[in-house]
Amino acid sequence: MTPQELIDYLAPSYLAVIVTLYRDGRPHATPNWYHYDGTALTFITRTDRLKYQHLQRDPRLSVCIYDPPAASNYVVITGRATCRTGEIWTEARRIIARYVAPEQVAGYVARWQTEPRVLVTVVPEHIATRSQGMTHRPGQ
Repeated sequence: MTPQELIDYLAPSYLAVIVTLYRDGRPHATPNWYHYDGTALTFITRTDRLKYQHLQRDPRLSVCIYDPPAASNYVVITGRATCRTGEIWTEARRIIARYVAPEQVAGYVARWQTEPRVLVTVVPEHIATRSQGMTHRPGQ
């Protein structure tokens, strides 16, 4: 995929499967909402979640995003996570707005602000794609 095809493919509100590592090297996979801007992938998680605890110890992760239901096309991003707290709400709002109706965004943000949340950013070190028989069209 070209960089623009990658941006177009990741534009719909697919779920991202975030894969972090247990201390013994076993993978830990969880679904997450995300945003990709062409240079970095971001997602929000809670600080009491295993994936956050794993990333504090070992920032390596993989993210798989596929178009359902067959998953014939997919993107796998591998990189290292950076986590931050503080002013994360502009990006949180952007992520939430990809998945819920506009009138629900403020409620999600308000609820998330009462929870121990962190913004995770992944700058891809490697991107693998499979796009044979690509069914996605820009603007879908």
